[in-house]
Amino acid sequence: MTKVLIAFADTGGGHRAAANAIREALQRHSAAVEVTMVDPYAMSDRWPFDRLSAAYPRVVDNASWLWRSGFALTNSSSCTHTLQTLAWPALRATFRGIRNEINPDVIVSTHPLLTTPLRRVFPNTPLVVVVTDLVSGHVSWYNRRADLLIAPTAVARARAIECGLAPSIVEELGLPLPPGCERTPHDAWLPERLGWSTLRPTVLLVGGGDGVGPLERNAIAIDEARLPCDIAVVCGRNSALAKRLKEREWFGTVHVYEFVQNLNEMMRAAHAIVTKAGPGTIAEAFAAACPLILTGAIPGQESGNVEYVTQSGAGVWAPDAPKVVEGLRTWLQGSEATTLHAAAVSAAVEMARPHASAQIAARVLRCGETRRPRPRLTHGPLLRRFRSVGLRLAPV
Repeated sequence: MTKVLIAFADTGGGHRAAANAIREALQRHSAAVEVTMVDPYAMSDRWPFDRLSAAYPRVVDNASWLWRSGFALTNSSSCTHTLQTLAWPALRATFRGIRNEINPDVIVSTHPLLTTPLRRVFPNTPLVVVVTDLVSGHVSWYNRRADLLIAPTAVARARAIECGLAPSIVEELGLPLPPGCERTPHDAWLPERLGWSTLRPTVLLVGGGDGVGPLERNAIAIDEARLPCDIAVVCGRNSALAKRLKEREWFGTVHVYEFVQNLNEMMRAAHAIVTKAGPGTIAEAFAAACPLILTGAIPGQESGNVEYVTQSGAGVWAPDAPKVVEGLRTWLQGSEATTLHAAAVSAAVEMARPHASAQIAARVLRCGETRRPRPRLTHGPLLRRFRSVGLRLAPV
């Protein structure tokens, strides 16, 4: 039995999503794998770490200038080292508690700030860092304490080597994705199964799990432009937005959803997706062969994603509602619309890495074979306390 510890942090949904995708891929790879997932920041009772998951979306959505400044000021190895050193006294007890209660063969981290503290308490256990930022990730991702760093793109791999990691320990395998993202020949039946039109294309608008961004403004603009398409809006946990959209009188057909479990099916059925430049959404859209209209990007880690998508030909940058309509019109109206849309679909397929999760899982298990034995330990009070708040910790 190979024991895998996956560490993540809920600062944005991408780190947990990557952790879940890796866990599922490990379980599909072998029945002789035991996976434990931890969010050390959620386990901590020390400020500011116990507030990070709640503070992150508020800062990113309402004070992007502050996030941009913080990203730029800390995006150096020396600054990152200083901040990690200052943070350690507040995190020491949490990470030592994890070490005393978990005895993994290999560790996987999907968050850039967990590498240093994990290495402090697990000095001899193979540590794999899975980078979840496609292009312009923070320098803290590229930590030389890792035994293996898995980069999602060639640009990220080059950045890691530039930051001092040996080329031999940096592998470009793509971003881990959940099962069901890849478009299949059977997807022609998806629109009917979703209750969408089989005669008109449907444009999908998403704003992450919290339903943030200009979803309402873009949906209204598309509808008022009378484009030859239906609209599907996924509002996530933003029930107030969902209520407003459901109560609105629309010119065309608009499907409104709250939080959904089948977003991958919607992407595979959609003509295009209108969204911000989140790495997970981009990677899933590529796998689903769904062209992108990018409406925004978090300063810093998502800034490079815009050029990454637009240069590939798989999407366009549309930071306001008129540009969203203009971009969609190119793929929906005119004598060249079909040709241009097909070219964007082909570009998305060319960029896709649908088997990344399986390849990462296999590589993690190979890395675990080099583990040095440590005494087996039993679960203690720290993990029991963490379980009590409903977060996944037990082997799955």
